[in-house]
Parts: sequence; C-alpha cells; structure tokens
Amino acid sequence: MSLKASVVIPTYNRAEKVRCAVSSVLQQTFTDFEVIVVDDGSSDDTQQVLKSTFGNKIRYFWQQNQGASVARNRGVEEARGEWIAFLDSDDRWEKTKLEWQFKALDQLGSKCGGCYTDVRFFNHTEQKTMFQLAELNYRHEGEIGLNSDVLRLLVRPGGAGMVVCLSSFVGRKDLIQATGGFNPELLYSQDSELLFRLAMRTGFGYVNRPLVLFDRAPVEDRHIGVSAEWNKIDFFLRDSQQRLEGLLPLTEGQPAKVRDLVRRQLGFIHSGWVNCYLEEKQYRKARQAALKAARFNPTFAIAFKTLLTWLSPSLALRLVQSRQSKKASAFTV
Repeated sequence: MSLKASVVIPTYNRAEKVRCAVSSVLQQTFTDFEVIVVDDGSSDDTQQVLKSTFGNKIRYFWQQNQGASVARNRGVEEARGEWIAFLDSDDRWEKTKLEWQFKALDQLGSKCGGCYTDVRFFNHTEQKTMFQLAELNYRHEGEIGLNSDVLRLLVRPGGAGMVVCLSSFVGRKDLIQATGGFNPELLYSQDSELLFRLAMRTGFGYVNRPLVLFDRAPVEDRHIGVSAEWNKIDFFLRDSQQRLEGLLPLTEGQPAKVRDLVRRQLGFIHSGWVNCYLEEKQYRKARQAALKAARFNPTFAIAFKTLLTWLSPSLALRLVQSRQSKKASAFTV
C-alpha cells in the first residue's frame, strides 16, 4: 500500500498523553497517512488504552525500554509512507498541520526534503510561539518559506532560540534513512543531531503558523525512564559534548560561521565541566577542562577562568558559585 506519510510516535508509560497525541493526528484534514506507535517498554496500560481506543486505526509495536532514538528508528523502519512525520507522545497537532506542510512542500519543490512549523506551548505560562521567541536568532518571513540558515540554528537547538521542533517536522523517508537515523548513544539531543545531518543533504522549508502544541510541563513529569538522566547536569554536558564533537568534522566545507559556532559551543561545554570539577575538588580535571575550553573558545572570560583555575581553584570555585547564585536570583524575580 502506497502512503504519502507515516507518523512515528515513540512512547513510554504515557497512556493518557499518547492517547491525546494519537487523537490529534487522526483528526487531521490531510488523510493520506498511517500512525505508527512504538512503545518503548511501557509497564502501564498503554497497550490496552491504545487498542481499546483506536483498534486497527494505528500500527502498534512494543520493544524493551531503550530510549526514544531506538524507538524512532524502529518507527522509520516500519513506515510505509514516502514522508516521515515525528510526534512526541506528550505533544499534539492542530488539525491542519499536515495539510499545510504538504502544501508548503509542493510549493517549495524538490530542493526541500523537510518542513517544520511554528509551535505553541501548553502546561506553561509562555504565550509567545517558538518562532516569536527565536526572532533574535532567525525571523521567519511570509507564511511559507525556505530556511537557508538552518545548520547554524541546529548547532544550538534548545532554549528561547529553538527553531526546529521534532514534533513539528516532516522529512523524506529516504533522506532520513540515508543519514543513518537517530544516534542511540545520544539521549538528550538526538533529534537536533539527526536534523543537522539531514540539513546537510536537503533544504528545510517552514510553515509560519503554530500548528503544534508542545508540552512544557516540569521536567520531572516529562523525563521518565531512560530520559530521567536528562535532569542531571553532568549528563547534559556529556551528551552535548558527544553531539558537538560528532558535528565538528561534518562542518568541513560548510560556512565558517557554522564551524565557528560548533567550536564556541564546545568551549562552553568544557567550561561547564570546569564548574563541575571545581565543585568536586577535582582540580587536575578542572584545569584540563579549562585548557580545552580556552582552545575551543578563546574569549577573555574563559581565559581569565582558565588562569584562575590554575592559580587558585578555590577562588575560581567561589567566583563560579557567585555567578550561579546571581543567575538563580535573576531567574526567580
């Protein structure tokens, strides 16, 4: 059976949330698609809820808990559609999401093998959309367009500058498979890492409409199972370092601003390791991390931090703690 699209939804112990996610997909005005749910080892009643609610309207696959990357790769393997749309099991779509994206892809033509949309948040007080929050980094002009700067934006995928959300993304199956799929060794940033590799192969179009609802509930509610480690700073640093070190050789032949940004981000990551090692009084490791930070991102601030880490690590620690305290105070105001 030939299908235009396959919607891949990984899930783990989110019976009610994934039911809402699937419902939002089945309500699409565009209808030439299938829904694939990959259950990443749920121990709740996810399977029963999906079966009783949707029956044969979806294709359900169960696997041992191995993380979202493995689940998404399984979904891509099982997909029968020409295009793959991804949706996290705690997010939802507006009814016209796929209709608008395939309209954009038809308009943009063969130069565009991927398309994303704007996003609204729920379970959060933020009223601005993702595109509005990211305007300082990139302004999306018009209702439909081609993003010629997406590689730079994918180097720094999170925070207020985030532009491409995986739950809003549709990509050609053959191109996604050509990248090798999601890296199962990355648990925090596997989505932006794959999108970066994909953006090296094809253009990314966008629909300047908020057609996705993105769950921003507290992290302890969203990060469960394998992803519970995301809440730990050392996990974030290790995962980000691995991702950026993998991206760096890929930037050969790409615009200098992309390679320079990867190097600067690596500098920030090693500077973060300095903070961790100072807290643990592992001063030799702190000094080594400081030298790496300075090599990748030779700014005055990092150079000063490196010098202080070598001359007086206890003073460097007090400085780090003072800055972290000020940031925390500013955040709570």
